[in-house]
Amino acid sequence: MRKTIPLAFTLLFVAAITDAQNLGWKAGLDYFFDNTEYARSTLTKDQTMTGVHFSPEAVLSWDSVHHLSAGVDLLKTAGSVNMLDAVRPVAYYQYKTASTNFYAGAFPRSAVLSNYSDLFFQDSVAYYRPTLEGIFWQRGNAEGFFNLWLDWNGHQTAINHETFFVGASAHKKWGHAFTDFQSYLFHFANTNPPVPGFHVCDNALAHWSAGFDYSNQTGLDTLLVAAGVLAGFERERNIPNSTYLPVGIVVRANVDYSGFGVQNTLYAGNPRQLIYGKYGNELYWNNPFLRAGFYLQSKWYLQVIRNRFATGRLNLNLHFSEGRMMYEQVFTLRATLSSDRKNATSPKKTLLAKIFN
Repeated sequence: MRKTIPLAFTLLFVAAITDAQNLGWKAGLDYFFDNTEYARSTLTKDQTMTGVHFSPEAVLSWDSVHHLSAGVDLLKTAGSVNMLDAVRPVAYYQYKTASTNFYAGAFPRSAVLSNYSDLFFQDSVAYYRPTLEGIFWQRGNAEGFFNLWLDWNGHQTAINHETFFVGASAHKKWGHAFTDFQSYLFHFANTNPPVPGFHVCDNALAHWSAGFDYSNQTGLDTLLVAAGVLAGFERERNIPNSTYLPVGIVVRANVDYSGFGVQNTLYAGNPRQLIYGKYGNELYWNNPFLRAGFYLQSKWYLQVIRNRFATGRLNLNLHFSEGRMMYEQVFTLRATLSSDRKNATSPKKTLLAKIFN
């Protein structure tokens, strides 16, 4: 009898929502291959990261602006003996209008933080931490927006640290001129019970820039030049004179013609990640090459697939740091299908399609 009552209520609930509301679905597949040739660097390690994410979701929508999603993100690491290497639940509420976008729960990181550069998040964050667990709120549109977000990614236990991000970013365009801003504060606490010698740490980054962004919509997708300041705040509490305020300049120059392009980012200023030797990647999620005072990144890429449902990109990334040059080869593929076919628009042709079509 106890089993029959919950089952009956469940069936009534499912019947009610499917009759009165819109029940849909979506599914994403994200493949990544990232081979880093960093053996010459003393700042990061040489490794190959490769695997595939599959993320199906059921979506209940009503009044066209309210959405409840529930699903799972499954990670299979290439070459692993495990059937699955990570299983992460996806469950969130989204409120979306023409000027407001709000999330609460566990939702895809790529859906909300795509405007952040890898000066803030190194590539492995997208590969191995695909969900953001917290809140995201944004007002505005493509011409100008402002957002706030919280990502609570570490629950304090005897072996795990309490950790979370609080962030804000903004962007504003005036014709082809623009200014933008990205920031976060990462809070890193001790375990419970605490580990002797470890302390609460704070790691903050803020990047402001202004520049020019042009697209002629007939092939030249991007011509961007920008310059700005990257400021930081690092502190290990209860340690005398531990507060560190690094500052540097960031210059960007990007060109994209029909999916073939180059993205250049130069940093020059104070070295970052002062206590990396003690806390490592647990405290610092941002680009490890910022531990040097000069860093130039040049990403050369080709969009090999670009259609309504999938994008595939091949990269050759060059990293200039410590007076040396390192290489990185990357291939990523993202495919998305959903029951909402009206949002699947045809993109512009890539350079490969123009040549061989």
